[in-house]
Amino acid sequence: MLERIGVSVVSIESDKAIIAFRDDIDLTSFRDAVSSYEDGPQSGINPTTGRAYASTQWDILEFIEAPQMRLWGRDDRIGSRLQDEIGDETQAIDDDRLYRVDVELWHRGTVETTRTGLREVRQLVEHDARDGERVGDEFIGRLLCLARVSVRGAKLSQLLDLDSVAEIDLPAQPHFDRRHARRVTERDLPTPPIPQPGGPSVCVVDSGTTSNHPLLANNIGHAEAVLTNSTTAADEHGHGTMVGGLAVFGDIRACYASGEFSSPITLFSARVLNDENRFDDETLIIHQMRRAIDVFYASPYNCRVFNISLGVNDAWLQHNNRQSLWAESLDILAREYNVCLVVSAGNHSLGVAFTADDAEEVVASYPEYLFQEECGLCEPATAAIPITVGAIATEDTIAIPVGRREDDLNRPIAEAFQPSPTTRFGPGIGGAIKPEFVGPGGNTTFQGFSSLRQVDDDPGLAVMSFSNEPTQELFAFDIGTSYAAPVVARSASLLWSHAQEQFGEEPQANLIRALLASAASVPNPTRQLLHDEHGEDGIRRACGYGLIDDDFAFDSGDRRVTLIHQGTMPLDTFAVYEVPAPLEFRHAEGHKHVTIAMAFDPPVRRRRASYLGVHMNYALIRGKSVDEIVEAYRQLSTEEREQYRESGTKPQGAFQGAFRCDLKPGPQSLQSSTLQKSHWTFSRENTDYGDSWYVVVQSQRVWAPESFVEQKFAITVTLQADEPHLYNLIQNRIRVRQQQRTRTRV
Repeated sequence: MLERIGVSVVSIESDKAIIAFRDDIDLTSFRDAVSSYEDGPQSGINPTTGRAYASTQWDILEFIEAPQMRLWGRDDRIGSRLQDEIGDETQAIDDDRLYRVDVELWHRGTVETTRTGLREVRQLVEHDARDGERVGDEFIGRLLCLARVSVRGAKLSQLLDLDSVAEIDLPAQPHFDRRHARRVTERDLPTPPIPQPGGPSVCVVDSGTTSNHPLLANNIGHAEAVLTNSTTAADEHGHGTMVGGLAVFGDIRACYASGEFSSPITLFSARVLNDENRFDDETLIIHQMRRAIDVFYASPYNCRVFNISLGVNDAWLQHNNRQSLWAESLDILAREYNVCLVVSAGNHSLGVAFTADDAEEVVASYPEYLFQEECGLCEPATAAIPITVGAIATEDTIAIPVGRREDDLNRPIAEAFQPSPTTRFGPGIGGAIKPEFVGPGGNTTFQGFSSLRQVDDDPGLAVMSFSNEPTQELFAFDIGTSYAAPVVARSASLLWSHAQEQFGEEPQANLIRALLASAASVPNPTRQLLHDEHGEDGIRRACGYGLIDDDFAFDSGDRRVTLIHQGTMPLDTFAVYEVPAPLEFRHAEGHKHVTIAMAFDPPVRRRRASYLGVHMNYALIRGKSVDEIVEAYRQLSTEEREQYRESGTKPQGAFQGAFRCDLKPGPQSLQSSTLQKSHWTFSRENTDYGDSWYVVVQSQRVWAPESFVEQKFAITVTLQADEPHLYNLIQNRIRVRQQQRTRTRV
């Protein structure tokens, strides 16, 4: 309809539409027309005709805010990398320097009309062309128009003024040399040291491992084939070795760059796939999973973290409304053994393409296609208690090209720290927060020449790990959530060992999950990409609680303090925990942050309407005494039970308004999740709510059997503020309370 008034929408970005006019533009008359129709068509009767006023072609614009309209200018056309070179107002352009840039032109609906803009660019570049100035690769599709252009600074400035140009940016400069990595042998790198016995460990349940890999051999504790018709634990397909290398070393690309491979982690390998890289037809998956955990949980291995980068290719919830048998079995095993199971979210094929049309569609529709139902979590990633891991792209620069021209277009689909183009999104069963975390899973890129275009991976964008054929080459490259999961498993293993050493006893797996959540955050590029269109819910579907920062998980700091508790509580009860909130924290400069994370491992049953047999939630209360809180929640518990029996609805929790801190996401968004995390930020405290706040934790029996009377759980509370003495203030406060309790006992 907009074409009837001489305009066409050529791009919609977040919350605004970019409108291109067919002819030269004088916005004055257009704004006047819009302004006169801002309140809608004229009402009433036309005295001349005796009828209602007729509509006009401008009525479609009746709600546009004309004063906010402006032309797309040269500043809008400067890409982020180019801006770093020439400044946001082009003040640093060097007129004589040769710039090689990627030019994106507005696509005006058809190839022919779009080609006009490309001709305009070519004419500008070729007019009085200086040495090196030329148009290299070009692409015009149904949705995109791109060109690789080399121009001097003076002509670059002219390109930035062309109406047909949407954006100009410098291509990312390749730095990773795949050819060099292929030539590296074990003689070029020092032998990794053998880890100390009794230290952190990870068991990779996969296709086996390559025990003679020179960079991995010293870290392998034991490898075994588990209930499979294969007689060897060796990795014949490569997947398990890549996963195992990442579980041990984490960022192998960084290790390669530094020339140092050293890790305290011992790797165990349970091969569960047969020679065809499939599960055996005659053995139940739950038996293979149980056997793998049995073997490596017991002495002498004593492993507590298991990585399962396996899954079915389809989105489970697209065709099923119940939990899968495989996922249910992992939930049962995780609770029964008190272990951390880490599973990959799965991959799909919408992020790769091998024809020009399909490749263009990937570029144009990223990240929207990731929200399609067919990109939902695969089986068993919907499991409630295991940790599910999605993938982000950590690289957006291709490897140094081999056999390609420097003028060829090459455009990574995702920017660094945006969702990987092939990752799967949540939610889980009942809207559970899944995946809980993300890790490096690689990226894809739009590449090729002429009409031969595709979207595929590249060694510079892929995850780097170990090859299962080390005599041929040491390293392998691939993309997928399979390689994000072991990085999280590695963090869980290190944290488990650290917690056991600190507490002098074995921690709950719940505590490890809660601590990992407390140390995770959503990368800013992902938030900026998804927030305007999909909000916080869309961000959680993409990456849950985010990317884990190991430094935050392991220790508190001067300005960041994490309080922890693990234990059990009877069902249909509540517990109150004090949170010190010293004056210095509440009155610190800037924003103050409170983060709460809680994990529990309820009984599950896929044949129940509610998959979880127990629900838990928490609230942060301030400005009330313990007695007031206990009394309010006692009354609430009685009312809740009565009302729930009568109507099936639940009343709101005790205390509202300022007394109940506004944690986000709230309990409704978290009720189906066994790992819950929420956050509250405040800048000032206008009312003195006291220096003791309280976390109230509730448990509720949904259908758990009568024999199940207590629920294990762990909770962490993290306080963060620009107060250099925050750690000491809270530590001293806790010591005083402990001394008071000791005197009371005496």
